[in-house]
Amino acid sequence: MTTFDTLAAARTLEGAGMDPAQAAAVTETIRSAATEGVATRSDLAELRGDLAELRGDLGAMEARLTWRMVLVAGAVTALVTALDRLLG
Repeated sequence: MTTFDTLAAARTLEGAGMDPAQAAAVTETIRSAATEGVATRSDLAELRGDLAELRGDLGAMEARLTWRMVLVAGAVTALVTALDRLLG
């Protein structure tokens, strides 16, 4: 991301005849608009931590679901076997 030199911008506006207070206000408005919603390094670091935690949670969920699928498959196999003996 490029930086916005607020002092240089304010001086340019003042040099063009703008009142110093107005130049400062315009410059601050531009700086604020240009940086609003921009992620900082700390924002990205926090996001990386959240993603790592989410990956761990998803891994644990995957393991639980795998075991449940194995149990369901075993129960279905036992049920089919019992029905086959009963009806066969």
